[in-house]
Formats: sequence, structure tokens, C-alpha cells
Amino acid sequence: MRVLVRVAAVLGKFLGGTALALAVFLAGTYFHVRGALPSYSGTLELAGLKAPVEIIRDKNAVPHITAGSIEDASFALGYVHAQDRFWQMELMRRVGQGRLAELVPAVLVGSALIDSDRTMRGLGVYRRASESVNALSPAMRTRLDSYAAGVNAWLADDDQQFGLELTLIKLMSGGRYRPEAWRPADSLVWAKLMALGLDGNWRAELLRLRLSQKIGEDGVKFLIEPDGDSKDATLSMVLAAVKDIDLDRIFRGTDNEVTRKRMASNEWVLSGAHAVSGRPLLANDPHLGFSFPGVWYLARLVGPGFDIRGATSPGSPAVVLGHNGTIGWGFTTTNLDSQDIFVERVDPTDPNRYITPDGARPFGVREETIKVAWGEPVTMRVRETRHGPVIDDFIRRSDGLTPQGHVLALQATALDGADTSAEGFARVGSAQNWEEFLAATRRIVSPMQNMVYADTSGNIGLISPARVPIRRKGDGSMPVPGWTSEYDWAGFVPFDELPRAYNPPAGRIVNANGRLVPDDYRHFISKDWAEPYRQRRAAQLLGEVQRHPVYGMIVMQADNLTLDAAEMLPWLLKGAPRNARAAQARDLLGRWNMFMLAGRPEPLIYDAWIAELQRGLLADELGEELYNSLPVPDVPLMVRILRDKPGWCDDGGTKRTESCEDAIALALDRALDWIARRQGNDMTKWQWGREHNAVHRHPLFDGVPLLRDIASVRYPADGGNQTLNRASPSFRGKRPFDAVHGASYRGIYDFSDLENSRFATPLGQSGNMLSPWARNFVDRWQKLAYIEIGGSRGETARSSIGTITMNPTGPR
Repeated sequence: MRVLVRVAAVLGKFLGGTALALAVFLAGTYFHVRGALPSYSGTLELAGLKAPVEIIRDKNAVPHITAGSIEDASFALGYVHAQDRFWQMELMRRVGQGRLAELVPAVLVGSALIDSDRTMRGLGVYRRASESVNALSPAMRTRLDSYAAGVNAWLADDDQQFGLELTLIKLMSGGRYRPEAWRPADSLVWAKLMALGLDGNWRAELLRLRLSQKIGEDGVKFLIEPDGDSKDATLSMVLAAVKDIDLDRIFRGTDNEVTRKRMASNEWVLSGAHAVSGRPLLANDPHLGFSFPGVWYLARLVGPGFDIRGATSPGSPAVVLGHNGTIGWGFTTTNLDSQDIFVERVDPTDPNRYITPDGARPFGVREETIKVAWGEPVTMRVRETRHGPVIDDFIRRSDGLTPQGHVLALQATALDGADTSAEGFARVGSAQNWEEFLAATRRIVSPMQNMVYADTSGNIGLISPARVPIRRKGDGSMPVPGWTSEYDWAGFVPFDELPRAYNPPAGRIVNANGRLVPDDYRHFISKDWAEPYRQRRAAQLLGEVQRHPVYGMIVMQADNLTLDAAEMLPWLLKGAPRNARAAQARDLLGRWNMFMLAGRPEPLIYDAWIAELQRGLLADELGEELYNSLPVPDVPLMVRILRDKPGWCDDGGTKRTESCEDAIALALDRALDWIARRQGNDMTKWQWGREHNAVHRHPLFDGVPLLRDIASVRYPADGGNQTLNRASPSFRGKRPFDAVHGASYRGIYDFSDLENSRFATPLGQSGNMLSPWARNFVDRWQKLAYIEIGGSRGETARSSIGTITMNPTGPR
């Protein structure tokens, strides 16, 4: 999860100076010479273990951890996570703690880190994570303690080299920085941040409210295409209440990678009737923001009663995605609406109180102090209501004034202090059958994931577990009055009524963030389903073959057909070309097979054309700032405009009245002008991959010229925003088509022989940019060459790159 993009931006500016860049480069060489890379071999005596543990790193640097208990395996996993990814873990927990500004002087990088800290402190992310520790079972707390002890065993080495990133931070702190001990709450921060992002729609509510102020209630209804009973009957009341609240300031000030939502993932599971082997196949590729290092870390945990393999998240002791020799599982995001903004009415007689259905009630108030490197501490006052924190308080105001009439409060399941989700996800890895799998998922509060399942007995299934709010009125897609109980949450959907399927007659389950439940499902889940194109394409490919091999799953995960073009091209190609260049482009797209291939010009022309068309249709209606707040090009929306709202095709900035045919032609001209400036006039030589690089940015060094090429990873990429092989452009900035979001992991599990399962991540195991294991998967990822994580101890050891033996010493 690329939660540190703001750090990248501000530190990039700071580190961009030639002198400092050279110093950093020399420092990198120094640490390489000093042996900053961790040792993967040796014997260690460590307090905190019950029994000896062996860690064999296979030929791909994947640790195979053999321990006498899951607690000791968690200890060792904490140790290897710290060895390979500690600086990533440190920045992740500091994001959640709201303590980034302590690391880098604000006088050098401005206020961005302080703003991020204010949002995290205001939300109370780390406070809630600390509370959630106490909600876990004794067994899970012991496992978290063991994991933390493993991290701290690595930190305790007095001669420990923490890598270039944290060494630079130490230099900027005047030598005062040293990592603090890892705590169980630190491991829960990752889950909280994921839940806020994956279930997050509160900023979408803010955006819709801003849009309502600009284009009115009917315009917003058209943009978001509401279904069923409209929740907007109260919109006039809400708009009146928030007229004095600076929604633009709040939206801008809370914008970061935690709160900014991008949704995508693929999963499908087949019964044995649809597999060549006669046993189930399960495929999953979760999509997240690209970064260096990547989100996931591959590992295998082996011990009495467990053999769990797959993707772990540095900072957490669980295998989040994978199989355990008996069952396997995968996730896609449901896009649950579990976050609501309530407009609270401040008591007109006492600004320290707010109105509730039972009369005025005092705000809960807490003070937060943010330490700032080289600067004075920043103190913020956060108010709490019965619904949650007041988000107005997250934002710095230069005028020092706070609107008195109304404020906005956020209620979110992710901010529940009794959250047991971490235990639920961890218990999934120990389940041996469908009933145990369901029992584990009962513990999940947030985020809601569509969790597919298969087992060696031949069963397949799906469950989407979480606390799903039951609203007394409305669907939560827009802010609602908080001074009345009319829109309050009335509880949560009972677990047994959550969406599920077990051994469905079709023998196939597919989800790619698309609509999960039919219209007659009795509970509200979301209105923010992803566009149907990836889900439709996966179902299409699965239906074309009666029985699929493992390799067929690989081919599907690499599929580059963009089905949105089937809906959009008839509109784009409807009119007559207006010049020879347009005719050539239209001819190419008319013969295009709709595959987004890096070496072809058609994907570039198509994406540039629809991006320019959406801007032409909406930018003048919404204004530049609001337009830039919208997601990437929305094909269903553009089709609705062209079909139902032709008046939106007119450019309000010109005297003449443009038709939709004019808007389409002008968008093509602008797109072709832009491409020609970058790739020349010969259209046949244009290539999608020259503009569409998969960009895995280093959070700290991507802006440093001498370090960018060794710190970050870039390569031309197939795919696009709506392909199964998702590689979604940002559609922003100087390189708008660079891919910044896509598959972060690929797993394929063969239940006829789980040793034949396949695993892949885009980069490598190590987060140290000097390590040979930092990018060892890049070439394989591009060539669809997955790895296997299996084999006996002897087989793994024979080709290993090192073995660490841990022996217990001292009191536990």
C-alpha cells in the first residue's frame, strides 16, 4: 500500500539538490561497503523463544520458517520482516501514529507531513489500534507479543545497520533518531490503514456534497447514477447546514494515500468439474498502489499442525493471502460503505456543545501534540461527537476561526476500538475446513473483503464478512443530519445474513470488485461497485473452456483485453473524421482488437482520447479543482452523457454551441497533438509502453537524480485501467499514463497438488535498494514466470542462499 506518496513528494524536493544527492549516493556506497545488508546465515541466541527455530531462505530469498509453535514462527517472521523491510515498517507505523513530522524538518519540506499527521491524529488511528489489542483473545495477543519480540530482537543489536533511508533520517535529526521498540499495537496499524482505504468512502461523500453545491442535486444524481430509493431527500437540508463550512479546504487537507480510495482486485475459484485435475483451482491478484518496496513479503511458516504459505505484510504476523496445505483463500475489496459523515449542529447558546435527539451534549475533547523536527510542536484540539471525530478539526486554519453553526463528524467501523479483524484474518490461516473458515471470519470487523475459499476435499465458497451498518434511513452515500436519530446506525447485519456461497451449482465464483449481491438482497452494502468490465471478462474466459489447467489461470491473470472499449468505441467512431490525421487514428481504432499491448499505438490513442473527452465534457461544468477530484475516466458516465445529456457536450468557454460529435472530434485532436509532441508525427511508431510505465516509486529517493534509477523501478507495461492485467494510469501530472495501481501479488493454488501452486510479486523480498533480492522478481513478473514455495526441508536447503538457526536463551 503506497501510503507514503506525500513523503515521496516533499522529500523528493528536499533531496533534489545536487550536493545532497551526491552525499546520499556516497552514503549509499559507504553502507554497501560496511555490509548494511543483513546476514541470512548464522546461529543466534535470543530471548523470547520457546524452542529452536530454523529459517532457510530459498533461492528466491523466501524464508521457510520451521518452529515448534505458531508463536515461535511469529517471532521468526518478525525477525525476518525487520531484516528485510524495517524502514517500510517504521514509516507505516508512523503514518498511523501521526508522527511523520518528527522525522523530517518542516522548514525543509513544508507542511505536508504535518497535515498528514493532523489527519491521522484526528482520526485517532493509533489510539484505536492500541484499544483493539485488548479486544483480542489471549492467544492472539501472545502471537502479537511474539512477533514484536522478534522485531525487537533484530533491533536490539547494538551494531545494527538500519539502511540508508533511516540513516538519512538519523542525520537530519542530528543523530537523535533511533527506532523505538515494536509493540503489538504497531502490528494493528496496518489493518486500520487498509480498512480506512479499502472500505473508505467518506471523502467520496465530501466530493458529492461539493458537487451538489456546484451542479445541484439532480446533477449529482446523474453523475453517481443512484439506484433504488433516493437517499437525497434530505440533501437540501444538508446543503443549507454546510453552507459556511469550507468543504474544499477539508477535502484538500485530508487528501493522502490512506484516505484516497482506488479499488481493484481479481479472484475466481473453480470446482473440480471445471479443472483439468478434477480438483479446485483458486486464483487471486489483489490490486494496490505500486511502490518500492512492494506491499507483500512471501513466506512459509511450518510447525506442528501448520504449513502456511503465501503473502505476508511486513508489520503483521499473519499470512494474509495463500494456502495452508488444506484450504486456500483470496480477497477482493467489496467496497462496503462503512463510513458516514454526519452534519452536527452546534448548540447556538454554547459552542462547546452540540445538538442530539436527547438535547445538547458536550463535545468530547482531546488535545494532540505533534512534534516537528527543527520546529515548534503543533497542538491540535479534536472534538468528538456521538458519531465520531469532528473532521473540521483536522485542518489548519490560517484565520484561526472555526465555523460555529455546523461541523462534520465521521462514523466508521474502521475506528472501532473493539476491532478483532486482525485475529480473524490470522485465524483464517489455521482453518482446516469451511466451518472453521467461517468461524475465523466472524471476527472480522473491517475492511469487508470478498473472501473466496477452496479446499483439498473439493469444496469451494465465498463469504464477505464485516460489520455492515444497518441505517435507519438512507444509504450513507451523502452526508446526513446528525442532530436527529433519523439517520443513525441501528446495528449491524447479522453474520448469517452476509453474502455467501458454498459449492454453487455453477461450480464457479468470480469477483473483480463488481456488484456482489442482486438488487433484491435485503441489506445495503454499497453503491460504489467497480465497473463490470474485469468481472465480465473473467467470467467470459472461464466460460470458454470446460476444464482449465493451472496455466490457464496464469493466462487469465495476464489478460490485456479492455472490454470498456467495446462500449466506448461505437460512440467515438460514430461521426465522420474531420482531417487526415483523425482518419488514420480512427482507422487504427476501428481495426483494433482492444488489447492494451505496450508495443502498440492503439491503446495510447484510446486512453488519451477518452481522457480528453471526459475533460471536455465535465471540466467546464465542474471547474478545474472539482474535475481533478474525480476518478479516472469513467466510461459508463461518458456513455450516459453522450446518450442522455448532450447539452453537457457544449463547451461553456466558447461562443458557439458544440455538439457531442464536436466534443468527440476536439478531444481526438487534443489527444493526437499531445502524443505527437512526445512521440513524433509517425502514428505507426507510437507505443503505449513509452507512456505507460509501471512505476514503483521509492518513497524517499524517487526525486533524487543520482538515486532514482537504483531506488525506484520502472518498466513498460501492458494492460490498463479495465484489463484483468490491471495497470491503471494516474491520468494526472506530466506523465498521466504511467501505471501507478495494479496487481501487487498473484497467487494460483492447485488443490490436486498444492505443491504445484504458484506465487508472484512484482519486485523482490528485500526493501534495501542495494540488495540483490530487492528486484529479483521483476523480470519474472514481466514474463509471467511465477515461483513455487514448497518442497521438503532438504530440497529447500540444497538451493538455499542461507540458513539462520535461532536458539532460546534467558526467560521468556
